[in-house]
Amino acid sequence: MKYADVILPLAIERTYTFGIPIEMQNFIQIGCRVEVQFGAKKIYSGIVKTLHDNKPELYEVKPIRALLDKEPIVMPSQLKFWLWLANYYCCTEGEVMAAALPAHLKLVSDTFLVINPDVDLNEYDLSDDEYMLLQALAIKQQEKINAETKKEKQDEKN
Repeated sequence: MKYADVILPLAIERTYTFGIPIEMQNFIQIGCRVEVQFGAKKIYSGIVKTLHDNKPELYEVKPIRALLDKEPIVMPSQLKFWLWLANYYCCTEGEVMAAALPAHLKLVSDTFLVINPDVDLNEYDLSDDEYMLLQALAIKQQEKINAETKKEKQDEKN
């Protein structure tokens, strides 16, 4: 099986290796965006940094879900520059990627909150914020939380 090391738009210290499905092996290239599942439920678009045949020993490899580009959108010289930037500014390649790519080229899954109908909420002593969230969920049925929402809420508190 073939593998790809993928830069994810996260503040993690290294790339992660994903398996390349057989139907993608003739098309995938360094610098292309791929859709991958990272963690239990999060979906991200990442950039292929390297291609190789070495299976990781420390974790179970997940397959790449989709190839998003027919041609690379990031050239090898740019990847090399991203690495230099990450080292110079003491950050990760993923953080450089998140800053370097236009928003429409990034794919990040969102988290949705819903009320569990099997839980009796009267049994809990809720804070004002928790109570307001439950009221909003009762009206909307679900509430989307993403990085921007979390930052806005933090800014409101400060």
